Amino acid sequence: MEIQKLRYVVDGTLNDDEALIDYAKPIVAELRVNMVHVDSDFSATPFKAKISNAEQLRVHTMLVIGGRDMEAGAVSVRLHHGGPQDAKPKAEVIADILANIKERRA
Repeated sequence: MEIQKLRYVVDGTLNDDEALIDYAKPIVAELRVNMVHVDSDFSATPFKAKISNAEQLRVHTMLVIGGRDMEAGAVSVRLHHGGPQDAKPKAEVIADILANIKERRA
């Protein structure tokens, strides 16, 4: 498995907010349908610990979802080693991930 193919969805809440989880699950499902390896963390673990864990696992791309993201219909994208965190519409994020994988395979 190539690290670049691993995508990790991190729920940006500390209190196990069901609305955020309900928002994130279809994103995970759509990526999996398109054969993208996705691990999701919907636990009540503190947000910084989730980011730290993903960094230790050398996760290349993290999709971070918090309340503001959900309200905007967006997902924040964070790259390994604290790369820029960019909020984009969720459909655009999914399309970008799929295009990047397709480009690497070509």
